[in-house]
Amino acid sequence: MKLGNSKGNNTGKKYFVRSHSEKQQKISDANRAKADDFNQWFAANYDHLRNFLIGQNSFDEDAFSYTFMRISEKLLFTGADVNDYKAYFCRSYYTNYIQGRIAADRYVAMPRHDSFEAHHTNPYERERQQVQLELDVFDYVYQHYALKEFELFKLYVSLKPAINYHTLADLTHIKVHTIQRIISGILTDIRSNKKLMERYREVK
Repeated sequence: MKLGNSKGNNTGKKYFVRSHSEKQQKISDANRAKADDFNQWFAANYDHLRNFLIGQNSFDEDAFSYTFMRISEKLLFTGADVNDYKAYFCRSYYTNYIQGRIAADRYVAMPRHDSFEAHHTNPYERERQQVQLELDVFDYVYQHYALKEFELFKLYVSLKPAINYHTLADLTHIKVHTIQRIISGILTDIRSNKKLMERYREVK
């Protein structure tokens, strides 16, 4: 089992560090037992969880290890009640995974426009425009919708077709019809945006 930072290549990612006062906090036996129980469950299910996320095309080693550490610390320091380890872990993991993807997308260096020919003569220009359009769509949703709605939308779009409304409902504990309403509303909004749709027709 490999936990923690992936060989020190985890540049730019933030990790949760307990303050000195929190480290000195007295931990109850009950809390320690909860953390130990979760740690044992995670060790026993490590390969299963990893393979599940790989199968969903959404595995990230750093987010995986970070999620484990955060949950273990939460149980140790707060004694929170967790009835379904897998559901709780997956929900927490996807939150961290999405936030990591958002942070990465916001710092993508865009190629210079004058270094490419028009996409009808240069396939790389078309690919660049498609990537830029996708980033601009996500940025539009981020600016116009609540963070939770944005996270649902980005998770759905990023993992499709490996994920559907029912899978998303299982992971987030949000009702299927609520997820469908949110995502359908965002898609309708995007399709009614003339500038985005004009760009879509140019690069499709």
